[in-house]
Amino acid sequence: MANAPTTALESSNQSLLRDDSRASSASMTLVATLAIVMFLTMLPVTMMVPVLRELVGQRFEASAFWSHSFMSINMIGAVLAAPFGGVIADRVGRRKPLLIAALALDGALVFAMSQATSLSMLMTFRFVEGAAHILAVTTIMAIAADWVDAPHRGRMMGVIGASLMFGTSFGSPLGGRVGQHDPVVVFYLGAGFSFLSAFVVLFMVQDAPMRNRLARWRDALPMLKKHRELFVPYAYAFIDRFCVGVMVSSFVLYLSDVCALSPSRRGMLIAMMMLPFALLCYPIGRLTDRFGRVWPMCVGSLAFGVVYASYGFIPISWLPAAMVLSGVLSAIMFAPNLAMCSDLAPDEMRAGAYAGFNMAGSLGFLCGPLIGGIVWSLSASVSGDVVAYKTAFLVAGGTEVLCALLSLPWLLRLRRAGLTR
Repeated sequence: MANAPTTALESSNQSLLRDDSRASSASMTLVATLAIVMFLTMLPVTMMVPVLRELVGQRFEASAFWSHSFMSINMIGAVLAAPFGGVIADRVGRRKPLLIAALALDGALVFAMSQATSLSMLMTFRFVEGAAHILAVTTIMAIAADWVDAPHRGRMMGVIGASLMFGTSFGSPLGGRVGQHDPVVVFYLGAGFSFLSAFVVLFMVQDAPMRNRLARWRDALPMLKKHRELFVPYAYAFIDRFCVGVMVSSFVLYLSDVCALSPSRRGMLIAMMMLPFALLCYPIGRLTDRFGRVWPMCVGSLAFGVVYASYGFIPISWLPAAMVLSGVLSAIMFAPNLAMCSDLAPDEMRAGAYAGFNMAGSLGFLCGPLIGGIVWSLSASVSGDVVAYKTAFLVAGGTEVLCALLSLPWLLRLRRAGLTR
């Protein structure tokens, strides 16, 4: 009889272990599914980059300014839509239907760009597509964050960040290859990827049980006043995407105009940055769960800014190595920033917090091509095209260095307060 309680306890423990094992298996399936959805969602983004000149400049006989603008105008739509999408997801509490709708709309709009008969029509479709795409990305991040507890946020967001970067990495060489003979094909293929993502979500993704729900619509507005610490990851998101915006516009045009590289070679160079970025997001996310977020963010940003500023000064033969190094440094600063946003976000407003994160990133991506184009235009009129591109890269790299130096005291304060690791 004395062994009965022990036997019952052992049986209970074994049952709990089996439950934990099933939960762990289900969690891994969900993580893999969300990673696939993010990967497919991001492919169309950089598929257009290697054939940017052909899609806009040659197709509609437009100037380089409009090629820059094509990479920015969707970000205007994203900036305007992101806050509303986050509030809707937090208020309703069901993210899955919203994600399916966003992905389906994104696919329809990417296809519509292939049918555009004028530059103004192309830009209109691109504007609305940006709103649909950012809503999809924000909702994927929120679903992932909903399913994970604080000690494992770094690795979960590392997986999501890795899949995001794998999508952008493979998109660039894929776009250069399929668009080599007919650039418009990238629109057809991109639309197909978006529709496939919606199909996967429909059958394989479930919403997490909501811990808390946003009580009132107006509660979302004061979130940043109450949680001002979110401005730190937002600032990094803005600067990082600003540099990406300059890269996919000014840098790609530099590879075409100055280096005379084909679309395929341009795409491969971009991929040489994106692939190590993607490969390292998850392991670095795991490391930040153990060792913290602060120093990787600062040191990574500082080093990345220096390398970025050198793009126009190093020999063309060195660009592949510079791209690989840029990818490594990007992962070091991006993975902890993504996890920090989850650390600082209240449970009931997590979608809103990630909407703000993506809004800041979209605003940076919007400013990148515009400011890159302005800097290039002003410098080219005085010093010529080559110096103009060098100046644009110096400006972009300098913002990363400045962000790292100015934000370090704030980051250390957040760590001391126990708000982040």
